Amino acid sequence: MLIKSIKHDLLSTYRDFLSVYSALLVIALIGPFIVNSGVEWMIAILFLGIFGFSVATFVITFLTIIRLYNRRLFSAEGYLTLTLPVKTSTTIIAKVVTGFIWSTLTVIVFGISMLIFGLIYYWTNGAFKSVDYLALMDIIEMITDTGAVWTVIQSVFVGLPLTILDSIYSLVLLVFVMTLINTSLIKKYRVPVGIAIYMVISGLLSSILAIFHGAAIVFSTGDPMFITGPFDYLTNFGYSINWVSYMIQFIGMVVYIAGLGYGSWWLLEHKLEIE
Repeated sequence: MLIKSIKHDLLSTYRDFLSVYSALLVIALIGPFIVNSGVEWMIAILFLGIFGFSVATFVITFLTIIRLYNRRLFSAEGYLTLTLPVKTSTTIIAKVVTGFIWSTLTVIVFGISMLIFGLIYYWTNGAFKSVDYLALMDIIEMITDTGAVWTVIQSVFVGLPLTILDSIYSLVLLVFVMTLINTSLIKKYRVPVGIAIYMVISGLLSSILAIFHGAAIVFSTGDPMFITGPFDYLTNFGYSINWVSYMIQFIGMVVYIAGLGYGSWWLLEHKLEIE
């Protein structure tokens, strides 16, 4: 049932994101040609548009996720959603997973769009024709031999669980706050009250967790006194893991997610008021 709920949520929201992703790809395809045109006012508008649309993309993603929660749980449609033979916990998990999928996909599409923009720009300027590919391969080989690439990959995978948990925590907190302001506990000014509650809870929980841990992953480049060449930085590039801080962050996020998830479930079961 969980898979069906997630699939249904994705199908009900994909149109919102399809338009955003399409616009990003259009900008990536035509933007380089505008830059190459040399028309200053067009270039200025382009980069202002890219900046504005980059911010808008993540804002739209956030608002669409909020709209998903609100429509499927707290509007008239919520009557149907909450009367279906689906556990309340399953409904909450489905909404969080759907939000996580769209958030992750937005970051990926944004990164791909910027990569396409850069590749088209350099290709249209003939940069690839003037590249000495043999020399480039030698440089890539030297960089690879330093081990820095593998170090970065390792650090990304080590930090990935914390990144995923932090994203899930933010979404669960959002569900909790939206559920709270739609209960009998909040009667007036639900939107500003919800924003205030989200900021207070987020700041409080982050502060509590910060008291008990430092940086979980620390990067280093070795002693500067022994670095004489550009590749020495990469050769000495490494990272260390503070496992105590790592586990405190990991367990703390799991506890937060479980607590907020349970709070959302309890509110939906006992205090929900669907308008």
